[in-house]
Amino acid sequence: MLAGAAGNGGGEMAKSVCIIGAGIGGLTAGALLANAGFQVTVLEKASTVGGSAGFYIRKGRMFPTGATVAFGLEEGGLLRELLNESGVQLPAECLSHPMDVILPDRKISIYQRTEYWEEELQRVFFEHPERVLRFWRELHKIGEMVQAVSASGISLPIKKLYDLGSFARLALRRPVSMLRLARYALSTVEDLLKKHKLEHYLPFRQFLDAQLLDAAQTDASEAALLPSSLALTIYRKGSFSIEKGLGQISSSLSERIVELGGRVELVSPVRKIEYSKSENKWKAESRKCSGAFDLIINNSGISFGKGTSHSEGDEFSWGAFRVDSIVSGKDQKTLPFAYQIMPQGEQEAFHGPIYATLQESRDASGLTIEDEMILTISVHTDSKIWASFGKEEYRQRKEQLTGRLLHEVDKITSIKTRLQKAEAGTPLTYQKFVGKTEVGGFPLTVRNSVIKPKSFRTSLPGFYLAGEQVFPGPGTLSAALSGRNAARAIIKEH
Repeated sequence: MLAGAAGNGGGEMAKSVCIIGAGIGGLTAGALLANAGFQVTVLEKASTVGGSAGFYIRKGRMFPTGATVAFGLEEGGLLRELLNESGVQLPAECLSHPMDVILPDRKISIYQRTEYWEEELQRVFFEHPERVLRFWRELHKIGEMVQAVSASGISLPIKKLYDLGSFARLALRRPVSMLRLARYALSTVEDLLKKHKLEHYLPFRQFLDAQLLDAAQTDASEAALLPSSLALTIYRKGSFSIEKGLGQISSSLSERIVELGGRVELVSPVRKIEYSKSENKWKAESRKCSGAFDLIINNSGISFGKGTSHSEGDEFSWGAFRVDSIVSGKDQKTLPFAYQIMPQGEQEAFHGPIYATLQESRDASGLTIEDEMILTISVHTDSKIWASFGKEEYRQRKEQLTGRLLHEVDKITSIKTRLQKAEAGTPLTYQKFVGKTEVGGFPLTVRNSVIKPKSFRTSLPGFYLAGEQVFPGPGTLSAALSGRNAARAIIKEH
């Protein structure tokens, strides 16, 4: 049995918090709470920490579970500040050219430096260079304002005064900017395209849709302008790689929790949770440990009963199909390097762009393997399709889509002749290993991000949520911010 409380040095008993799921949202919350004197226990189903920003070991190699680059790690950046507050120091390298987006008839390179990026925009979208540049400069201005609002620590929906963070001071300091931002509150990216007469310019739309499906889980027609403006322009602030991979952020947060007296239990899926009214505590039962806790943060995205997750609704969320492979040789590009590929032809089994990432190959202990790379390819797919297949059709479809994705990537960079090993995973694979078929959170529509954002609070006593299903939404940085919001509420109220 786990002890539910421990002394905090002040004579009182420290409140105990159980965090379900060791994704970056839960680990951020855990590190901040442990720092504040709470007794923290993290229970994780997988054998490694990090969730969609972690890694797993297979056949003696380290594979990313999802994201391979981080945002917000610049000096004063949102994620950097959160890590500092958590007591985690982690060096990161800014990538000057992290990605190429491959459209059916052209290629656009993503650059960090503004002057290079604006030159690239005008070169690639040569049919309407002035309009595209005006669109992007306005988008950038909106993104800068959204960044300032995010940095204020605001958390939607606002239920308590502290949910505002320092937004009131920001609004007093920059009233005109905030009023201007309010004008865009109900706008989509499509609305800004129309303003600049670009809504029918197909190559530019394809580029935006490729970027948005990855960052906002929807396309320009539905993506809310405010969060999308930051997602589309954040590369100018910098995208960052971390030695031994992005999973090191989660590993460092996990180590920090343990260092502060907390526990992180892996391969310990939570079987059941229930609230005891007589004790005012939550009873959590997992594979490795059970105990009573004052508070719970569900970072898993999985429902454990009514009101315990936003996944209980009928709102659509994407699943993922991925191929993890080992490729011999090293490319000349600085690793990690990503490709977003908008394929031509039928896309029955998947939706939107193919996302391929090349990175250094590492063994189970994190040491670099020379003359070898890890290639990860992923696409959005409807989970229900895969659940409907019989055993043989499932096997055939999986094999066909694996071949299609490898073929599309091979058109861009030669990999087929260098392929050593390739294994595919469907939404049913995710169900087996992480307990859910949908990954990536809900689409960042105007409704989800502005009108009715999903709160970290629930109607249950002492029960909170974190992760990609919660405001501010999908992505590593957003998930970390959701954890910060939940931790702040607990620290203020308990």
